[in-house]
Amino acid sequence: MTIHDELATTRQAVRALEKTLVALRNRLGPHLDVLRLLDDLDRCSTDLRRLEQQVGAPRRQELVVIPDGDYDHGLWGAGDVDHEGVGGPGRRAP
Repeated sequence: MTIHDELATTRQAVRALEKTLVALRNRLGPHLDVLRLLDDLDRCSTDLRRLEQQVGAPRRQELVVIPDGDYDHGLWGAGDVDHEGVGGPGRRAP
């Protein structure tokens, strides 16, 4: 999980908690403890926003194009080189 994934997960959790606390406030009225939790959540949201700004946007990784053509077989030396995972040419499994 990248830092950006973790920040996004945290942001979702903060939003879910805010939704739940607003529902509690609507049900219980302006209860002191609910109002304190909403105030704490506002501070958490502000701190998270600052952290997201410090980390910045995710960087796009440079794409490396790999050609589809055959490789130069001369790179592998003489014809007696084993083919990885298959064995050498003309060989058979026992």
